[in-house]
Amino acid sequence: MEVLKSNSAELAPEFGIMVGRWTQYYRLGDVPFDAMWCVVPPGGRSHTDCHPERELVVVVQGAASIQASGGEETATAGSAVLLDGGEEHVLVNPSEQDPLVILSIYWLPDG
Repeated sequence: MEVLKSNSAELAPEFGIMVGRWTQYYRLGDVPFDAMWCVVPPGGRSHTDCHPERELVVVVQGAASIQASGGEETATAGSAVLLDGGEEHVLVNPSEQDPLVILSIYWLPDG
């Protein structure tokens, strides 16, 4: 068993936010998905992103405003939002004092 914690992940700037790709957990081996921790600073937002993978955005800490498909949804800690492949999206942290922490899990729709 291994516990993977967002606050101990190695983060690097990507997409205009800080990202910790799960490839850093070399002991995971082969899993049927990719994942990354995303930390959006207070008042921050990611760059617009679009990719062929489906993406499950799990809010770990804070609240996220997720803009996609011309709409916007708010998700709080303990919530998840499913994005389809090819769907442009932006992650926004509406808080002016607290960081937003997200676990992004993504995979190609056909496996």
